Amino acid sequence: MVTITVPKVHIEGNGATLAATNDLTSSVQIRADGVSVSNLNLTAPIGGPRYNGLEQQKLYVHGDGVRLDDITVTGSAAAGVLLDGASNFVLNRVTVRDSRADGIHMTRGSNHGQVNNPVTERTGDDGVAVVSYGPQFGVNDPPCRNITIESPVVNGTTFGHGVTVRGGENIAYRNVRVSGTSGAGVYISTEGDPFFLQSVNGVTVEGGTVTGANTTPGGAAGALVAYGENPGAVTGNVTFSDLTVVDTSEPAQSNLAVVIANGGAVSNIVFRNIAIRQQSQKPVLFANAPRETYALSGITLNGSPDNAP
Repeated sequence: MVTITVPKVHIEGNGATLAATNDLTSSVQIRADGVSVSNLNLTAPIGGPRYNGLEQQKLYVHGDGVRLDDITVTGSAAAGVLLDGASNFVLNRVTVRDSRADGIHMTRGSNHGQVNNPVTERTGDDGVAVVSYGPQFGVNDPPCRNITIESPVVNGTTFGHGVTVRGGENIAYRNVRVSGTSGAGVYISTEGDPFFLQSVNGVTVEGGTVTGANTTPGGAAGALVAYGENPGAVTGNVTFSDLTVVDTSEPAQSNLAVVIANGGAVSNIVFRNIAIRQQSQKPVLFANAPRETYALSGITLNGSPDNAP
């Protein structure tokens, strides 16, 4: 492992590669404020069991004011980049390929962050994820909040979803380009056992394209999904707008979905100006939540207005 503990250090990789060979201790860890790292490649063996310890996260960030520029991660025993209680962070042009867990995972109250032009490919779980676990999961952190992800590209997941907010406040995704995901292309949720996620309050997903979502049977219900499952939380104040949905995979129930389960709840879910293009007869919408909890406007199917209920 490589651990950075001195504040305000700048590491200029100059295109070099740090290659990990042992899954159990394969992490580069930033544990200081004001650290910046640029132009560096991090690699680990591709394939093998998925781990979840901090020593296995390829690039681990815990600090204030950390900046990452032009970082490429190829292979990881766990997540490609894990932001763990990070604040005031900036990630520019971070690429993650073939991680065994999420590509970029923001959690434990990470806040006030900007993620610009990230790219993930063939991740073992979600491509770009904001995740706020609750006390029943064994943590007592505030929700992740005030994070903007600009122009994310997700090229395939072998499990999980494309871009996600699984508990969090004031999170924005803009100009997404997501394709070939195992589950949903965009997944906004509160989940119960075993994760016990915190509420969602204030998420916008604005602009972009979701293509070929939900390739795995039994995964999410569609390309754009709002999901409420944790009985103690609400998936609320979520807006999907100005998005194009193309050829959602056959295993999906629909293109758009508003789903509740196990006593969970959703509130104020908005789908606005969504253009759906498909060759199949897949329904536009699946919803089992009360009708007053969601609204649709400007929905088109193959160029014609669609009057989904």
